Amino acid sequence: MSVVVVVKKDNKVAIAADTLTSAGSKKFSHKYKSNSQKFFEYNGTYIGSVGSAMSKIMLKHLLDSQEEEFKFDSLENIYSSMLKIHKILKEEYYLLSKPKTDVPVESSRVHLLFANKFGIFEVSGDRHIANLTKFWAIGSGENYALGAMHTVYDSDLSALEIAKIGVDAACEFDKSCALPMDFAEIDIEG
Repeated sequence: MSVVVVVKKDNKVAIAADTLTSAGSKKFSHKYKSNSQKFFEYNGTYIGSVGSAMSKIMLKHLLDSQEEEFKFDSLENIYSSMLKIHKILKEEYYLLSKPKTDVPVESSRVHLLFANKFGIFEVSGDRHIANLTKFWAIGSGENYALGAMHTVYDSDLSALEIAKIGVDAACEFDKSCALPMDFAEIDIEG
């Protein structure tokens, strides 16, 4: 699996992720896979993805190939964009959405973190969106990352330094995460 983290602090937003890809008992480190990044940039928004490696590839291809510009600057615009994206994933990318009995809508089968000048957001497979105020993590290493970032958030460290600590902790303790990490930082608007 993976870990992707986002941190918002002192007018900065940071995103960071490990670079290990695994499939069953196989693992592909960055040495063997040139596209090991867990996040990409789209019109000023960094989008991090965990789960199936196809999730990131499909989403990036979809965003890059559409004439419509999707907006990820607010809860409302992210929700509207994700509804359109889900429809395209089903119709053009043959997304198989496994129904869950405890969720009232079909899943987009993507778990995402967004980092942009408007803040940090989490989008789950059922398109639930959270506007996060400090930090968050997704993926198999999320609990280690969350604990580490919680411990240092109120220190003098920057958003990027905190994000790196989160990924480093996940890579230290979760068997499905590994260094090196990718990271980016941007200024918050306003």
